Amino acid sequence: MSIRRMAVLFRKDLQYGSRNVVFIIAIILPLVLSLVMGLLFGTVFAETPRLGITYSGRSQFAVDLLASDFMVVREYPSQDALLADLETGGVEVGLALPENFDAAVQSGEITDVTFYIWGQSLVKNRAIIMAAVTDDLVTLTGRESPIAVNAVLVGDRAALSWQQRLLPLIVLMSIMIGGIMVPATAMIDERQARTLRALTVTPLGMGEVFLTKGLMGVLLSVFSGVAILTLNGGWGPNPALLLVVLALGGTLAAAFGVFLGAQVKDLQTLFAVIKAMGILLYAPGFIALFPDSIPQWIARFFPTYYVMQPVLDISQRGAGLGDIAVDLVILVGITALLIVGLGLSAERLQVREA
Repeated sequence: MSIRRMAVLFRKDLQYGSRNVVFIIAIILPLVLSLVMGLLFGTVFAETPRLGITYSGRSQFAVDLLASDFMVVREYPSQDALLADLETGGVEVGLALPENFDAAVQSGEITDVTFYIWGQSLVKNRAIIMAAVTDDLVTLTGRESPIAVNAVLVGDRAALSWQQRLLPLIVLMSIMIGGIMVPATAMIDERQARTLRALTVTPLGMGEVFLTKGLMGVLLSVFSGVAILTLNGGWGPNPALLLVVLALGGTLAAAFGVFLGAQVKDLQTLFAVIKAMGILLYAPGFIALFPDSIPQWIARFFPTYYVMQPVLDISQRGAGLGDIAVDLVILVGITALLIVGLGLSAERLQVREA
């Protein structure tokens, strides 16, 4: 295996392949879908409540709010600055504390607190913020609450919003489209231009050609996944683990793309095959759209589930390696089997094109 020869081929693919319509669509389509979903249903990942606060002097109440780990709390130098940011959605709820607020509350002088609320904020986020402020106010007074609240979950799961239901499908599309389509079209273009046969008479073997084409798909797949997560603030507490999952998912998609490109004869056939296999590729995402109607365990029968689910577990639920270990082992196993099949296909294609 020659890294230099592969680098030359990769540079050629990057220079000319990036002008291909499929390459451009593979980058733009997932981003457009993500932006549209964000506009229609609100931010996909970043649902953390955002509170803005301004105060003068010293305030333990404000310090306690700023230390909250379940919501974003931003401090502003003045009420005007707070309201200006609130009007553009920088924060969802604003709280302007008067001077000597803590002492006034503790002495019983202040009975009203005014919240400034952004009109497009989520109702649940408003409730979370107000509950947090109320709880800290009770703590500030030094009194114990006479009420104990017990939360009881009714039903199998909490109601899911449409943005949460659409998220798995967007994740799958962002990883799969570029990873599959770009290597597949690159292989078909090489065969139709008869440059693939020319490559076989050089020291560059078919396995190295496959690896180079697949690398482009992996990088594009990871780029799309990173872009989606960055746009929506969905990195979670384990970004390194999330990158590993994206790389594995991109490898699976790219290996499948190279395999298709080596088997089909033209782009029309490729699009027909992709269309026919669409339900197999994106079935886990469609199943997630209807969590109350379709048993979710059915999604486990589809290979792409083991790409989608670990990404969601890490980004939304803060899962660690131990939580997704089984899914990762299955994903690695599926990818390894596909790469072995790809190696056998490379040998046959080498003989056929020689």
